Amino acid sequence: MGYLDGDTIVVDAVLTKKGRQILSEGGALNVTHFSLTDTGVDYTLWNPDHPSGSAFYGEAIEKLPMVEANPIGQYALRNKLITLGRDTVALPVLDLNYDNTQTKIFETGDALPFIASIINYTGTGASIGGGCQLLVHDTNVVAPAGLSGIDLTGNARSFISDQDISNSQLYEIVSGGPNFTFNMLPKSISAADGAKTNLTFIHTATGAFVTIQVEVKQNADLRRTIPTTTQQG
Repeated sequence: MGYLDGDTIVVDAVLTKKGRQILSEGGALNVTHFSLTDTGVDYTLWNPDHPSGSAFYGEAIEKLPMVEANPIGQYALRNKLITLGRDTVALPVLDLNYDNTQTKIFETGDALPFIASIINYTGTGASIGGGCQLLVHDTNVVAPAGLSGIDLTGNARSFISDQDISNSQLYEIVSGGPNFTFNMLPKSISAADGAKTNLTFIHTATGAFVTIQVEVKQNADLRRTIPTTTQQG
């Protein structure tokens, strides 16, 4: 559900089948839990040069129309709202040990370590460092060693189209940050031009994420062997 505007307390809600059943039977809907997001907010509209002063710097943002209710929450709530300390000067960022603007290529069948590091974040108690999820968009190309897949639910679904979910899988390291290591193993690829897929790393406590494309060359698992040469006599 979502607020229609910032001037009234009107809520637009899309009921589930269960909600409609409750209403049809004369029951009441008592909302006890909700999630907040700033997905759809354009912060570039913040105007420190507004002629009316600081109280109006965010006027354009506050007047943005809110998106209508969306029954598929994972697409409407990609960006989490989090609480940070008053002295915070930078938002949490998830950084990779590889340049995510370039495709990372598997030349052999050996595993490559992908290390996702959360920066500008310090949790408290057991949540120090948080946890990290890895969405492999196509497990026919690569998969992490030593980890079992979990259900692909929640915000992770917002990074992949519905038709590609059948080939994808979600993996998770529940704690131990700020550095999370996923050892990725390439699959045997028969296609002459190899195969590509995306890896999306998601910090579970903050929602910070980073995506990198990987490529596995044809039959990369065979390239560890040293080719023999035939001496001509």
